[in-house]
Amino acid sequence: MSTRRTGPQGLAKSVKRRKVANEDPLTTEQETIELPEDIDPEDELGQLYALHSSYLKSTKESPKLLYAIVHECDRQLRNSTTPLPPKFHKVYAEALSMLSVFAKKKKSASTPSGSGEKSSVSTADSPEDFLLASIERAQIGLEAYPKSIDILAVRCETYLALVELKLKNSAKSKNVEGCVSAIQNAIKDYDEALKLLTELPQNATEDGQEDKEPAKIEEEATEIGREYFVKLLRRISKVLETTLESDFIAERFPDLYTWNENSWIAELKDANEDKFLHRCLGEFYLARANPYVAIAESQFEDDYSDSEDEGLDGKSSNLAVEQAKEFLKKSLDHLYAAESDEDDGAFLAVIAEAQISLANLESEEGTQNRLYADAIQRLLKAQELGAGDFTEMINELQNT
Repeated sequence: MSTRRTGPQGLAKSVKRRKVANEDPLTTEQETIELPEDIDPEDELGQLYALHSSYLKSTKESPKLLYAIVHECDRQLRNSTTPLPPKFHKVYAEALSMLSVFAKKKKSASTPSGSGEKSSVSTADSPEDFLLASIERAQIGLEAYPKSIDILAVRCETYLALVELKLKNSAKSKNVEGCVSAIQNAIKDYDEALKLLTELPQNATEDGQEDKEPAKIEEEATEIGREYFVKLLRRISKVLETTLESDFIAERFPDLYTWNENSWIAELKDANEDKFLHRCLGEFYLARANPYVAIAESQFEDDYSDSEDEGLDGKSSNLAVEQAKEFLKKSLDHLYAAESDEDDGAFLAVIAEAQISLANLESEEGTQNRLYADAIQRLLKAQELGAGDFTEMINELQNT
């Protein structure tokens, strides 16, 4: 759907004038954008999408084109006399979210509304302002198109960006709990978008013709595939793994981590030989083990004291050891399944980390020595591949 008028407006007008005057591609200060030849100079939406696509393919080193896209979205939203399509709302929300990367940290008094009534950008806006504006814009789009996979996906990623920003800029121990609602919202959007994607094949009749109203087909149309959702799930995992560093958040909000574990298991059910999926789940279990490993190691260091360390809401260090071992064994099962001859050194170091952590907790000497020996071999190879200098660690393990 495009909005046509008697004469070119907005970006279309700018493009036409510059081409007539300069016979050169569109130039905005230092940004040079060449629109595809098949784009109608009066098709404003087509030009908007082309500019958005140009930015995605660019080096993304400047916000100038993003600002132009958002201003044009504002203008089209104000002037349109017909409903704008789902892709418009997706582009609008995504551009606002991307602008957060270029914004300064200082909070301004003016927060972009994302409503289209006023300009949604200002050079004084903070990263959080842009992310919140993106979420608001996506919400407006979803009110019109509740089954838009693309808008749901953009909002999911923006919620995650908001959490990542909060974790980066604040003391984790004071900020993690405040991130939980955003993580929960991201998970809801992920689940809904994935559900809609899995239902798409059912929308076709036996002869391959769409058996739905055109408006619904447009709403649910997407170029997103399952690979995108695997990458998005990995991003959610990394956010959850980061929150584990603070206040044993998994003990207070276990549903988040159970959901993540079950999501990876569901992916593996249909692709049990997929090494990347095994790696993701293995790394998740390793992260889950780390808080318990820390408690166990702390207790070992205090063996000669009379105090009894307690953690995890009163759970003893002995229980922490058992919990750590359970997660580490699960981690290694999947990390081993993910190994290949093409592994980079960093991944080999991850496996070695899990092996060393488990060996430190093992009471059976034979099992302990085998894990240390395997870890040494992986660290040697990781070092050869340039993943770091593990000489000190290797020497320590060899003398254990």
